[in-house]
Amino acid sequence: MYDVIVIGAGPGGSATAHYLARHGLDVLLLDKFDFPRDKTCGDALTPRALEVLADMGLLEAMGQVGCEVNKVKIFAPGGGSTVAAMPHYNGRPGYAMIVPRLSLDNAIRERAVDSGAKFEGRIQVTNIEPTEAGVRVSGGRRGRSVTHPARLAVIATGASPQLLLQTGILPEAPPMMMAARAYFENINYLTDEMQFYFEGVPLPGYGWVFPLPDSTANIGAGFFRRGRTARHMPATPAAAFETFINHPPLQTMLAGARRVGPVKGYPLRIDFATAPTVGERILVVGEAAGLVNPLTGEGIDYALESGRIAARHLIDLFGDGDLSRPKLAVYDQLLRRQFQSLFRFCYRMQGFLPYRSLLNRLVKAADHQNDLKTLLVNIVLGNYDISGGIPRQAILKGLFSLAAAGFL
Repeated sequence: MYDVIVIGAGPGGSATAHYLARHGLDVLLLDKFDFPRDKTCGDALTPRALEVLADMGLLEAMGQVGCEVNKVKIFAPGGGSTVAAMPHYNGRPGYAMIVPRLSLDNAIRERAVDSGAKFEGRIQVTNIEPTEAGVRVSGGRRGRSVTHPARLAVIATGASPQLLLQTGILPEAPPMMMAARAYFENINYLTDEMQFYFEGVPLPGYGWVFPLPDSTANIGAGFFRRGRTARHMPATPAAAFETFINHPPLQTMLAGARRVGPVKGYPLRIDFATAPTVGERILVVGEAAGLVNPLTGEGIDYALESGRIAARHLIDLFGDGDLSRPKLAVYDQLLRRQFQSLFRFCYRMQGFLPYRSLLNRLVKAADHQNDLKTLLVNIVLGNYDISGGIPRQAILKGLFSLAAAGFL
């Protein structure tokens, strides 16, 4: 009988396992893959993700395999752009980092094991059912059935909804953002910037160029099927990707470059604002709880943070000896307090993305107004927390800057 079984050894699941095991709880971490394994993603670690990695003692190691970036550059649909230095916010690092998931995920998993968690790979979990003592987690490994009992389970299975549907936590499959990425090497004109493009991509959506060491980069594009624009979206993420890399600025950048490996498409869950996060003796963390920013598609930071929140809450409950549903449900309140306002705000902001003229004016104004530029970069990085909300003063200053520049 384990104290906690964590299903999914990505950043959210492994972070949860690390914090629980470090506190002395008996933790089993399961994943359907052996590690190290690759994970299709943009590979970007925002300052808020780096803060959790520093807390786990992994920041220095990630710096040795990743690329530190100190600026954010945003390209408007019409070709204009603005660039800003990474702001220092709330004690977090004043930079971001691009780290391939092949290295990142394995490092966090290893940290969980070093902290005392047991890991088992190649287990496809298919069922979680309640028992008198807690839960029974069942699945298969190489054609053989596997069953483990625990007092609690944590679901950290990313965008895949199957296990959440099976448990009844999700009543139906949620809508997804779609994206595709590939790695390129020998790239010309690569800088220490996170580049976001609203040109050469379907709107609402964006493209990105995230630099890695040795003139390589993670390049991709994502889009949202939403409202009246849905019927005009590409048939596949790969189609959006191909359109993006054939856009003239990308063609110039990639002249002489070589793609490494295939183009890989993937879905992203962005429905945290309405997603359930608690079941019967079950908590849900990371993307499985819809914790992917609906404006930027970033989710590693929220996975790490929600894993830490879940672990701290469970440690308190185990200490009190009360694992009842009402006590577990407090976890949802903790997540809402931390993320709800930010996600609602970003989802509303997503509604502006289809309007090319507005984006052109916004980027042009930001290039001349530092207050507005800082606001945009902080939104892109997810810097604003629920503890302070999206600061009303910052929004008002940004709008005032637009008006003063004659853009409103």
